[in-house]
Amino acid sequence: MNPRQKTEIRKPKTVLHTESSRGWGGQERRIMAEALAMQARGHTLLLACHPRSHLYSRATQAGLAVHPLPFGGWGNLRAFWRLRRLLQLAKVEVLNTHSSLDSWVGVLAWKSLANRPLLVRTRHLSTPVSVNLPTRWLYHTPAAVITTSADIRLQLMARLAVPGSRLFPIPTGIDPGYFAPRPPDPSRRQSLGFPPQSYIFGTMSVLRSWKGHLYLLEALKILLNQGCRAALLLVGDGPYRAVIEERLVKLALTPYVRLVGYQDDVAQWLALMDAFVFPSYAHEGVPQAVLQALAMEKPVIASQIGGIPEVIMPGRTGLLTPPRDSLALAQAMREIMHHGELAQGLGRQGRRLVSERFSLEKMASAVEGLYDKICKA
Repeated sequence: MNPRQKTEIRKPKTVLHTESSRGWGGQERRIMAEALAMQARGHTLLLACHPRSHLYSRATQAGLAVHPLPFGGWGNLRAFWRLRRLLQLAKVEVLNTHSSLDSWVGVLAWKSLANRPLLVRTRHLSTPVSVNLPTRWLYHTPAAVITTSADIRLQLMARLAVPGSRLFPIPTGIDPGYFAPRPPDPSRRQSLGFPPQSYIFGTMSVLRSWKGHLYLLEALKILLNQGCRAALLLVGDGPYRAVIEERLVKLALTPYVRLVGYQDDVAQWLALMDAFVFPSYAHEGVPQAVLQALAMEKPVIASQIGGIPEVIMPGRTGLLTPPRDSLALAQAMREIMHHGELAQGLGRQGRRLVSERFSLEKMASAVEGLYDKICKA
């Protein structure tokens, strides 16, 4: 080991993440990915979350140390005492909270201790935060606030006057090795049953209203009316599925659209897509699905909202369209369909961007550096 390597060795820390959400989306995926990446770097990682949450079961299966912490109603009082005891017994050095509810419980438990760990909050969504004294206090109390995009950082500065020196944008990292370009599985593609020679657009997200699926369906309808051989693959599940299925029937799109539900083998489904479309119109930081598609060299079309413009640079790594604009979306999709060299170039540049700036290694290194910084402050 040379002298330079010795100076880069960091003191391992005991880090506890809390999460009150029971769902499984980008936020929960980020928590688990970050915990596993930091654990691989020698740190002790603990998770405290609801025992009936997806994060609890998945993190347990992944080999992380997970502690049951029920949230909600009077259960918050029990969660307070359990969390307070865990912070003491595990000798936690960094407490990192994520959602609103576990952040309130976490901050109050943290405040009740004589020997306090470092307190960090991660803000995942670009949803505007409430402008009131309790919320201001909640975001001003931590030593640092991690945001998943620079756009969220600016919002917290503008709405809550959080000092920029305590706000750190660290986008979610992905594994470029797993999300590497690969040919589609011919049998899986054939099983979709699309019309022959269809150009397959795809998207991947929880099925919620603001994810913009209805605008994507309308854009597909425009393309089909113009004689384009297009099809659409929707990966994901959620509360908006029935609405999407109803619109499919209304627009007579059933032969051209497949809803395949939630899928674990994400890369295999991305490989089936000729191009990736992300029509969300709210609440986005830097979406993991967009980074995954970029890493697999897919041409990406996405809405110009939140942190998306931080990774989709028009004409370089993808195309941007105004949110809720089906016509503009259809025009961008048609441009990708009919300009193969453009699509390939966008894909290559996209993968290069992810490999250089948005890998798991980059994320873990940035988080580790932040912990070191605030430990020394």
